[in-house]
Amino acid sequence: MGAGDDRETGAGRTPSTSAAEQFADAVLALLAVARRTRGRLQPLFDDVTVPQLVLLDAVQACGREGIAAISAYTLLTQPTVTQQAAGLEAAGLLRRIPADDDRRRRVLTLTERGEQLLAAKRDLVADRLATTWRSLNAEEQSIAVPLLRHITDLVSELA
Repeated sequence: MGAGDDRETGAGRTPSTSAAEQFADAVLALLAVARRTRGRLQPLFDDVTVPQLVLLDAVQACGREGIAAISAYTLLTQPTVTQQAAGLEAAGLLRRIPADDDRRRRVLTLTERGEQLLAAKRDLVADRLATTWRSLNAEEQSIAVPLLRHITDLVSELA
């Protein structure tokens, strides 16, 4: 975000701007920055794209619940998840296995290689964000994670 970029900061709003409008501006700015940051992180990942990494994370989080759960988790369509998963399966990062409760249904799990890659990439991202974390004071640190998770939940309900 460049200096003077009023669109993203909500700067320049009149004092009569409601708190709800200021919140909406802040959320939209966060989403815009997140999109740009994803592109800036890509050079760290020579062997996987950021969207593939997001899908691997989703598989780890809820892959045993099936494609629909991954679709809900990532806000991607089921056909997109299926297509992307096929590529990750071909790359040896995940596998499709029969569900325990219904052998006709397939669920997704990470391979050992997929787990190792995901852990390594998370560490890279964490290292990049460590400077930002250290820039927060103790009070900000105490609320940052729960607040970000809560805002993430709220924003995901908008979709």
